[in-house]
Amino acid sequence: MFGCGAWHLARRQLSTAIRDRRGAKQTDEAADLAVGARLKVLREAAGISQRELAKRSGVTHATISLIEQESHAPSLVSLHRILQAFPVSLADFFALPISQTNVIFAEAQELTVVFRGETDIRMLAAERRDKRLQLFFEHYQPGAGTGEEPIIHQGETAAMVIQGTVEVEAGGLVRRIGPEGGFQVLNGEPYKLRNIGDEIAVVVCACTPPMI
Repeated sequence: MFGCGAWHLARRQLSTAIRDRRGAKQTDEAADLAVGARLKVLREAAGISQRELAKRSGVTHATISLIEQESHAPSLVSLHRILQAFPVSLADFFALPISQTNVIFAEAQELTVVFRGETDIRMLAAERRDKRLQLFFEHYQPGAGTGEEPIIHQGETAAMVIQGTVEVEAGGLVRRIGPEGGFQVLNGEPYKLRNIGDEIAVVVCACTPPMI
């Protein structure tokens, strides 16, 4: 599913998602509590890297990375071990405000995972719920796409192809788009996208207002 159709993709392919129902529920709960966003704020304020925090807490670097992406819900025991590395109590941790900075930087591993599978979708600045623009970074395996139903977003969607070749169907037209090409749809115009090449297609997509 194409980038700004990430929510539709997750719903259509829920049965093939990498998390089971219980794991997905735990992850959703963690996202609601903004555990990852708060941990990132705390870690950066302390001036330490994810690897250093992993060393101090005894929790793996991979786990800390997933927590900050809101892709893993830590147990209370694991969270307590992480917070002891600062040290900060659970009560003080959940009282921390989520970052309200107007400038957000993120490395590839810091993007929030929205979906994994034949389509891999990650999102920038997931912790800012007040933003008006949503940016996605997407990988599509050969043949992967939005499915039979078109994507309809009541707003504007724009995308640029970074790698590979995709086919876009919109406004009664079908176009092939390669690297450095793109498209934009306005006013809720339905569209579909599919990777028609032999390599992974990489697409950067922006939509406003935010879709998810």
